[in-house]
Amino acid sequence: RGIPVFVHAADADRARGGDKPKTPMGSTRIGPLLQFAAYGIRKGMRPTWLTEVREVTDGDTLDLPGAPRVMSMPGHSPGSIAIFSPDVRAVFVGDALTTRHVLTGRTGPGPAPFTDDPAEALASLGRIADLDADWVLPGHGPAFHGSPAGAVEAVLAAAQA
Repeated sequence: RGIPVFVHAADADRARGGDKPKTPMGSTRIGPLLQFAAYGIRKGMRPTWLTEVREVTDGDTLDLPGAPRVMSMPGHSPGSIAIFSPDVRAVFVGDALTTRHVLTGRTGPGPAPFTDDPAEALASLGRIADLDADWVLPGHGPAFHGSPAGAVEAVLAAAQA
C-alpha cells in the first residue's frame, strides 16, 4: 500500500506529528533564507504527517534489495539514522550532515541546521567514517562523491570555522 517509510523508534511519534523541540536557527543569509521560506510557502507551509511508519533501530537490515543496514546517528534528532547500502557503496545520511546549508547557502559537507544536539550530531559522524563507500547522500544538497571519512573530516572542519 504505497512506499514504506522507515523511521527510528525514537522519531516515530515526531514523524506522525508529535511534539518537536524548538532549535535555534543559527547564522543565516538573506538570500538562502528567502529561498527556504519560498519553498515552504510553495508547499503550503503545512507538513503532511505520516500515518504509518515502519520503526527501525540500529543494526536492522531492511528487507530491500542489497540488504541496506540501519545505523543510529543521534543528534539532529534522537532518532536520526543513516542507511548504508554496501552493494552500491553508498550511505544515505539524512540530516546527519548537509552539503548545502538551507539557511546560509554554504556548499560542501557541513553540520545541518535545526539540530537538536549539535555536539551529539558531530560525535555520531564517527559511525560512518570507516564505511567502505564512495557516495555520501545527504537530505539537503548534492551527493558527496568521496569517502565517508572525507565527508566527516569536512563537516568537522566546517563546524570549527
